[in-house]
Order: sequence, then C-alpha cells, then structure tokens
Amino acid sequence: MYELSRIRLYSIGPAGARYADTVLDLRGVGGPVPSPAPAQADFFEDEPAGPPRRPAPAGVLFLENGGGKSVLLKLIFSVMLPGHRNTLGGASSGVLRKFLLADDCGHVALEWQHTRTGETVVVGKVSEWRGRQVSSDPRKFAEAWYSFRPGPGMSLDSLPVAESSALRPASEGASTARGRRRTMKGFRDVLTETGKAYPNLDVTWEEVHERWTERLTGLGLDPELFRYQREMNADEGEAAGLFAVKNDSDFTDLLLRAVTDTRDTDGLADLVHGFAHKLGRRSELTAERDFTAGSLDLLRRIAERARERDHARDIHAAAEERARGLVRRLAARGSAERSHSA
Repeated sequence: MYELSRIRLYSIGPAGARYADTVLDLRGVGGPVPSPAPAQADFFEDEPAGPPRRPAPAGVLFLENGGGKSVLLKLIFSVMLPGHRNTLGGASSGVLRKFLLADDCGHVALEWQHTRTGETVVVGKVSEWRGRQVSSDPRKFAEAWYSFRPGPGMSLDSLPVAESSALRPASEGASTARGRRRTMKGFRDVLTETGKAYPNLDVTWEEVHERWTERLTGLGLDPELFRYQREMNADEGEAAGLFAVKNDSDFTDLLLRAVTDTRDTDGLADLVHGFAHKLGRRSELTAERDFTAGSLDLLRRIAERARERDHARDIHAAAEERARGLVRRLAARGSAERSHSA
C-alpha cells in the first residue's frame, strides 16, 4: 500500500489559480517505516540517516475561495483516473483543458511512498495544446502519463520539465527547473533517454487510458479506490451520499460496482442500450422497412419497363438505319436505270 508523499505542479491551472512550479511536501512527519528497503542518495544529496518515516497521515489546506483547492483535487485525480468522465465534481468534459494555456506544457507529478518498505514511485501526467494554439477541438489537446521509481538519475525534484533541470542542491521552496519549458516531445525524449541510461528507474510512458490504468494497478495503486474518493468528493467532501442506500437494490448496485470491472460491464451496457434503442423504434423501423420494400418493388418494375423501352428504341433505330440504306440503294438503282434508258 502506498501513501501520497509529495505533489509537484508545473505550469498548469486556470488564470486565477495557476501553479507555476509548486511542490506540496508531506514527507517525514508520520510513523517510522517498519521494514525499510535499502536506499541510495542521489547526487548532491546526503546519505539517508536513520529509518525513513511515513508521510503525514492527514493534512489541511487553507485557501480562500477561488484559491485553487478544487483545481488541486481535479489535477490529482486526472493522474489517477484518466478520462474526462472521471473529472472530479461532475465537471464538463473540457474543464481540464481550461487549465492549460497555449504555450504551456503542464505537469502533475505525484510521489507515493510504500507504507512498509519506504520505497517511492512517481506517477505523473503531462499535457499540451498541439500547435501551441488553444482550440475547442479535444483532438488537439494532447495528454500522456508516465511513471518511474526515483533514484540516481532522476527524482521528482529533477524532472526534465525545463531545458535545465540539472541535479543541484535544492533550496527550500525553490525550483530546480531553469530555462525554457520543454515541449511534451522534448520531455518524453529526455525521460526515455534517462530511463535507458538508468534502468533502475523503470520508466514507462503511456498515452492510452486503459493501458495507464493497468500500469497503475501493476504498481499497486488501485484506481478503484480513487474512483470512490472521487465520488465522495463530488460535492466538496460530502461522503455520506455515496453510502446512502435506501433499499436492497441500491446496496446491490453499490456492491456490484465495488467488485466488478466496469470496463467489461460498460461495454455490455452500451450493447444492451443499443439494442434497447432499436427495439424502442421497432414500429417506426418496421414501417420504414415496409415502405422501402414497396418502393423497391415499384422501382424494379419501372427499371424493367425502362429496359424494355431502351430495347424497343434500339430495334426502332436499327430498322430506321436499314430503311435509310434501302432508300439510298433504290435511289442509286433508279439513277442507273435512267442513265441506261437514255
């Protein structure tokens, strides 16, 4: 099981609540890790002293209205639950696209720490507008997800989000990113090359929702738990509505959603919905079929008569041509006979 250790937000958020380069650090204030795994410090870092501690078991974020609390939750859930249908709060499908300006290459990176071993894993999302131009077309909104295990070579602090993200002593509250922001392609290239140079990082890159969900499950981060948290936070933290069951049917639905893979049932539901829609239009479709069949019968007769007419026209044209030939031959014979008589 993992606990959220740190959050890094880079160049993302709406105009009134943007995160230029923000790190929320929850490390080192929980209980000791019971079975710590061996850890190696990164460059310019001190070797770890003593057993690691778990992240904060709870925390409170104080912000004024419009300060970005809901934005923060939406961005976190966009990493763990990909797809606009999983947007926190039942927002419209384009709400996450409003968090990105034309020149942005936005990042949301989450560092998770294992409760027993203290090992960490980073999962993140990167997004940008294709062509550096904001559009209402969702196909021009590019997004991808990545994961790696921090260690020598790369960590949450040294993500290659900018052209100069070199490993250096990080001062408190200061970003290590310097220079111009990398594009999504530039970020992916550096991430991939770093993963080749340091195989221990176990770098992955996914652009398909289903494959990213499978990757999260393989890492031990169950997206189903975040789906419940999303539903509990749909109304600013109102969790009671999720478990408010009025009858046996509601409880059965809640239980089935908990133990059933919704990807399979969603496909079946779409299929049943399609058949139900067709059955609901049965009388309309039957009348349309009968009308089409009758029309085809009449059109078939018209086509046959048209073919007969064309055949008669061909016979008539051939007869006319033979008659003209006969007239020409008779005229020639008459001329010859008159010449002979003279």
